[in-house]
Amino acid sequence: MSNLDNLRVSEADREEASARLAEHYSTGRLSSDDYYERLDAVWSARVSSDLEMLFTDLPRTVPQPPPAARSPRRNRPQAFPLVACFLLVAFGLIAMGVPWWIFAAIGGGALLFHKKHSQKKHHRHHHAMTSACRPIHGRPGAQQ
Repeated sequence: MSNLDNLRVSEADREEASARLAEHYSTGRLSSDDYYERLDAVWSARVSSDLEMLFTDLPRTVPQPPPAARSPRRNRPQAFPLVACFLLVAFGLIAMGVPWWIFAAIGGGALLFHKKHSQKKHHRHHHAMTSACRPIHGRPGAQQ
């Protein structure tokens, strides 16, 4: 037994050990009784060798990195204020005698323009981020 086996365990060590046990339990390596028995032993462990002996018959698991934080959304105008302003101006001008179909054409054209350009941008972004396309096809976005 080395000196490292005699080190006292901290609460963080116990929490890590209980998380490892929970992972083994969720994958079916431990029965319910075995899991709770080992979990009790985790919380009563005093030194690191007490914790390690609970995992001798289980495969070593690689700790999973925490999920990456989502990148903040870009500052772009929200659709609702733009649509509300367009409708207010359109209704005001229609009330003054401007034909309604002009505003329908402008609105439809804006929707088509937005849809077409947002799909192209997404497609380019997807292939720029997909490194798996490079080794197979030679360049991002190439097709066989």
